[in-house]
Amino acid sequence: MKTKILVFSLIAALCAAHGKEFTGPDAWKVVNAEAVAKWQSAQKDTDSIRVWGGVVADKQQRKVRLLAEAVGHAKGVTTEFLLVGPASDRAYEAAAVTIAKPSDIARAVEHIGLPFGAGVGSRPFLFWALGERVSATVRILSDPDGKEYPLQSLISDTGDEPLLGDGGLVFTGGRWRDGECLTDTRQPCSVISLYNDADTVFDVPFQATQGAVYGRVSLAKALPYGELLEITLTPTPTKDGQPSVMRLNVLAEQKGDALTARSWLAGQNAVGASRSLAEMLDWMKAQNAEGRELFVTLHLSDDLPLAKAAEVARVFCMLDGKGIKLDGKHAGGIYPRAFLPQEKWREREGRTPQPFEIHITPDGGGFAKKLTFIEEDWTVEGLDPKLTPKDYPFTAWDKLPALIKKAGGKDNKVELLFVFAPSTSKLGDFMPAIRTLSDRLPLVYIFAN
Repeated sequence: MKTKILVFSLIAALCAAHGKEFTGPDAWKVVNAEAVAKWQSAQKDTDSIRVWGGVVADKQQRKVRLLAEAVGHAKGVTTEFLLVGPASDRAYEAAAVTIAKPSDIARAVEHIGLPFGAGVGSRPFLFWALGERVSATVRILSDPDGKEYPLQSLISDTGDEPLLGDGGLVFTGGRWRDGECLTDTRQPCSVISLYNDADTVFDVPFQATQGAVYGRVSLAKALPYGELLEITLTPTPTKDGQPSVMRLNVLAEQKGDALTARSWLAGQNAVGASRSLAEMLDWMKAQNAEGRELFVTLHLSDDLPLAKAAEVARVFCMLDGKGIKLDGKHAGGIYPRAFLPQEKWREREGRTPQPFEIHITPDGGGFAKKLTFIEEDWTVEGLDPKLTPKDYPFTAWDKLPALIKKAGGKDNKVELLFVFAPSTSKLGDFMPAIRTLSDRLPLVYIFAN
């Protein structure tokens, strides 16, 4: 009987050590509840320190420490998240699961002085994770030496430039709505993502779509199921101790034959002095050299001729990711890449979907305006539909929403608008159409004739 008991005990111990194998979506359960409780009881609130469940923030030392449990994957397993929150069902894609909720981790980082940023796609035309940088280390609590390692040592990255390297992580703060942190419960409940996730608390400082980077990151070492890890987050130092992120508005105008520009910081109303566009670019280059990470929202004056606006947009798009990062569009404005469509898109055959088209053409001292809807007939023989353009002339911009509904029908879901205008026309000659339709047709490309 004693032998049987011993065998069953050994089997139970082996099962506990091996833990649960996560090969698909499933809920995570805390493994080391007693050790977690012990760690938690050792954390004390003070004037400088604030404590949440599974995470503590020290404002004086500017450090955040949080607990996580290793999922227990084998070395070489593809990894899409370094950390996910406790409500996540994506342990099978993560290195570890945090004890703390994503919202409390975000609050902890805010407590040490870092403002919330914004995740990719959290608002229209934001294609870069926005936020201050943090570096991260990890300590295995069972390690008697207590040595800390760079967090990136847990993963192997086959890319030319590692997703998580010296540049640190971007603190976006997760996705919030009306004071509620959606990242706490909305899958994947990401805390540290290795691709651009709109809701994650920390993102990588690159444009890295899930599909583009899938498979390049894997676990560099196997950690036992439930192994307790303590991750320490520290703001990445800047040259002058000031925040690295500079959110900048730049207004391009034309004074005589010269292109000029003025700038002001996001959230401020004071517009800087006018300078040449070349001088503005040199000034931004100098700011970048000083360690500022420029997130630029480009404003284009309605008085700019279309050809000039496209020229300015081309310059800023060339610099995107090479000294600046384009930061969406302002209310009533347009994203710079709208001025850089592919010329082949002029041909209607093969376009999917067919956009709504607005054409403005010279007419006396003004412009004639028409909306064109391309009707598709898929009942004809062959693989391509028969295309029948239908024109709807109009005079007043405010008639466009009703005209779009009439032309496309109430069930039309296309969100794409092409505008065709003379290269010499000014933006103000057609921007009212784009502004009027911005909610219905947010994706815009402008073709110069």
